[in-house]
Amino acid sequence: MKGTNWAKDNSIYAIVLVLLLATVWVIYLFQIGSMGVEPAKMYLQALTAVATLALLYYAYFNVASKREEDIARLELAVRPALVWEIESSDGGARLAYKTLKHPIYDFRAVLVLDGKKLEMNDRHLEPAEDHPEFARTLDVIKFIKAGMGKSDMKLLQLNISFHSEVGGSYAFTFTKEVLRKKHGFLFQHRKIVSAKYPWRAEPVRFEE
Repeated sequence: MKGTNWAKDNSIYAIVLVLLLATVWVIYLFQIGSMGVEPAKMYLQALTAVATLALLYYAYFNVASKREEDIARLELAVRPALVWEIESSDGGARLAYKTLKHPIYDFRAVLVLDGKKLEMNDRHLEPAEDHPEFARTLDVIKFIKAGMGKSDMKLLQLNISFHSEVGGSYAFTFTKEVLRKKHGFLFQHRKIVSAKYPWRAEPVRFEE
């Protein structure tokens, strides 16, 4: 991994060195008469164009990397700690969620079970340590019963998205197994499927 990062960081130097050697070789061939004026001019123009493109790419890569680092540094300072759970309660089922340390905005959660969906939204959640009233508990037993039908076990999916107080967008996908009990349901084997962070262009996927 370190070798790959080193190669990526230093590739521009290798490219410049190769282009410089190629330029020296063209000049040498021209000097000894093995290459005419027009071919030498054409090769030098091509090498100049390649060098320009390489330097532009390197500058763009550095700017993009610096921007990603700045976003990550800013977001980590105010990153919300979302806590959630789907649990059984006296034969029922409820979704409980709250944020810790930092507020979140535009919270959206979508439960998916057997093709059926249940969506919930909250415009603003303050940290539950200071504002217990922002801890949410929602009854989802009707949705679970409808999605389970007569099955003894199904996979429940939960899609969550929200923004931090500085505007960063977060999105997560989780799954949980739903088992039918004699009285109610059991929720187990929580698993994170993917996570999207503001400082990454693509979501992180968690394989088996």
